[in-house]
Amino acid sequence: METLMMTATAPHPQSTTPAARHAAGLATTVLAGHGREAVADIAPAAFAGRNGTWNMRLRSGEKVFVKHISAQASGPMSFGRSVAFAAFAEHSPECAPATPQLIGSDAKNGLLVFEHCPGTSPAQLLVEESMPDTFPEEAGALLARLHAGPTFGLERSAPPSPPVEMLAVGIPHTRYLEFTVAEMALWAELQNDRELVAAAGRLRASERKHQERPIHGDLRLDQFHLHNGSLCVLDWEEFGLGDPARDLGMLAGEWIYRAVLDTVTTRGGASAPPARFDDESASARIAERMAAIVPSIRRMWTSYADHANYEDPDLPVRATAHLGWHLVDRTITRAPMVSRLPGIERAAAGVGREALLSPGHYVSALGFERTPR
Repeated sequence: METLMMTATAPHPQSTTPAARHAAGLATTVLAGHGREAVADIAPAAFAGRNGTWNMRLRSGEKVFVKHISAQASGPMSFGRSVAFAAFAEHSPECAPATPQLIGSDAKNGLLVFEHCPGTSPAQLLVEESMPDTFPEEAGALLARLHAGPTFGLERSAPPSPPVEMLAVGIPHTRYLEFTVAEMALWAELQNDRELVAAAGRLRASERKHQERPIHGDLRLDQFHLHNGSLCVLDWEEFGLGDPARDLGMLAGEWIYRAVLDTVTTRGGASAPPARFDDESASARIAERMAAIVPSIRRMWTSYADHANYEDPDLPVRATAHLGWHLVDRTITRAPMVSRLPGIERAAAGVGREALLSPGHYVSALGFERTPR
């Protein structure tokens, strides 16, 4: 009865779904165990993902963020890894990035209740051309502190990407039945690209040899948050012992991916793109956009190298390979959303393929000259 009364006043009709009402009821139970009041209103989170997420307001006026983790969508270890990071942050605050505190959890139902995190994602700030100039240095130093954290009791991370088995062996039948036309076409291309499949296998094998430090494991720009000058990091479902090159390569890859997508815009003071691209003009425009973003990547990398406390001469090459795969992976993520992949997405994947196949050739061009020492 209390749940019905609660959701009847929800200000967002789209939030009054059975999943939202169920999550609110579970959250109310979790909150009661921590001395908090019941949920009063529900609003969907700004970014939809593979898990159910909501912003909820309590009767006290306090706001919380609720995540209902799907073991099927996120993997069976995602809930435990999120809880493990909360414990890591509590015991090693000097190493853990700022993040919303985990108020409570329900392991049986896969529910996590966090403090509300106001602010804006750098992904949005990049689009608005209002990214703080200090972000690259802050992000580099933040990752260096995380990677220097204690490793005792941490499980090895097991990120699902690159999906070597799906590339080299095949796609599970149940998954294939859900594919869009764009996914079918893209996966056929990827699986027939034997060089790419082999490079993805080498990347995965290399990563397994370097799972030595605490990493985020799935670092994208939309998992950072900026509020009142403070930088937070969200979504720790892949947290564990891993290769620092994954975090560094993914973050740098985010900049490159968005630079390629900006080929068709005038952001950053660029001239208007041509009405039609040919191979030569498209390549020149992509190169111009990437060159404009490399200084930010170099500053992030230099800050990381300045703050890191270990030696790893091969780190730049591994990070470049991860950057390359990230661009391919972004295209895989985009394919379910469209009936046909835009040419600009294919261009991003093409840039990524080259970096994945020959990472050593691109280290200096990306600004990865220094190594931690």
